[in-house]
Amino acid sequence: MRYINLLLSILLIIPLTSFSHPFPSQGILLEDSKLHSFFSSDAPIQKIIVLPEQKFNQNEALKIIKTIEHIHPSILRKIAAKRIYVKLFTGKITDERIAAHLHGKHPRGYLFADFTWDDVPGMGGTHIVLVKIGHSERGKGHGSINLELHELAHSVDSIVFNGIRSQPRFLEIWRKEAHHLFSGNSYFLNYPEEYFAESFAMYYYNEETRQQLKKTAPLTYQYIKNLEK
Repeated sequence: MRYINLLLSILLIIPLTSFSHPFPSQGILLEDSKLHSFFSSDAPIQKIIVLPEQKFNQNEALKIIKTIEHIHPSILRKIAAKRIYVKLFTGKITDERIAAHLHGKHPRGYLFADFTWDDVPGMGGTHIVLVKIGHSERGKGHGSINLELHELAHSVDSIVFNGIRSQPRFLEIWRKEAHHLFSGNSYFLNYPEEYFAESFAMYYYNEETRQQLKKTAPLTYQYIKNLEK
């Protein structure tokens, strides 16, 4: 559990001021790529996903995209309208221009001295969400149920819904249910933005995790469901 808590602490939010323009300086929008035919031409996801220009594992990329499509269409449309992009990458996150300034630095709360931002597989909270291809599952450099949903949830929180983490109703729910859903996990108990991101990931990952959320944290479940309206 301690290891997972530490891994989760790397799923941070980078300040919005880090970006001068919301569209990534490199990459190919899904609708302009060879993978566009796997999805409906008018699907919001076509304008959200940015693929690498260099060679990458297409099967793994498709898995990420299809997982993000689990999100309710109304929210996906809002994500696209807000010009939030999910940029898939290979290599190190610090090779990406927007994260280059983090090279060699240690993520907040991570106690292992040899672990730096160069090892982190994703980050969110701004108009550009970074997700490393092939690292979606828990234990692959992070402790979330799903990397892409967790990271995108940070941007849903901060941009689409103008800071859910600071809304009184959500904070009330967080205080009531966080210890039930993530007992002993100080990261979710201390940071409402992380509680929302992981709850959002659970809601949309699959039916099993959604039902777990509904059973253990029904108010949180209903709060996320209401976002779909």
